[in-house]
Amino acid sequence: MSGDKAALRAMMCDAAKLRSKSGSSSLVLTLQTWPVWQKARSVSVFAALPGEPDVLDPWPSDKRIALPRVHGEELDFHWTAGRAGLVPGRFGILEPSADSPPAGCGFDLILVPGIAFDRCGGRLGRGRGYYDRFLARASGFVAGVCFDEQLIGKVPLEAHDVRMDAIVTPSEIFPAEPKSRE
Repeated sequence: MSGDKAALRAMMCDAAKLRSKSGSSSLVLTLQTWPVWQKARSVSVFAALPGEPDVLDPWPSDKRIALPRVHGEELDFHWTAGRAGLVPGRFGILEPSADSPPAGCGFDLILVPGIAFDRCGGRLGRGRGYYDRFLARASGFVAGVCFDEQLIGKVPLEAHDVRMDAIVTPSEIFPAEPKSRE
C-alpha cells in the first residue's frame, strides 16, 4: 500500500506545479456559499504550500481562525488574527508565532489540505501523518480542500488514514459517499 501512495504522491506533486492562483479564488468563492462555512464560527485552516488552494485570501474576517504549528510529530493549532501573525515554521510553512493563543482540537469546521482526494472522503497527504494524528483527536466537521484535478478515482488508504466528511473544490462541494464510513 505504501508504494502505491508514494507513486501517487510523486505523480500528483508533479501536476501541482501547473496549478494557478485563479483556482484558489474560485475555491474561496465556492466555500463562501457553503452553509457549513457560513454557520461556522471557529475554523481550522492551513497556510497553502505551492500547488495547494489558498483559503486565506482574502482573510476570513467573520471567523475565528486557527492554523497549525508543528510541535514534534504533532500539529498544535493556535488562533491567528491575520497573515501578519504568521512566521515560517519547521518545514518553511507559515504558522502562528509561538506566543499565539492555543486553540485546542475542537472546531466548527476543519479544512484539510492534501495531495489527492476521492469522493469517498479518502485523502492522500504528504506522508508524515500529521493531519491523521490531529484528526484522530479533533472534533468538528472535516472538509478536504483541493483543486478539481486533485480528485481521483480512489485514494489508497491504510487503517490510520482519516476520511473527510466532505470535499471542497473550486467547482463543487460534495459530501463523502456513505460507503466511506465502512
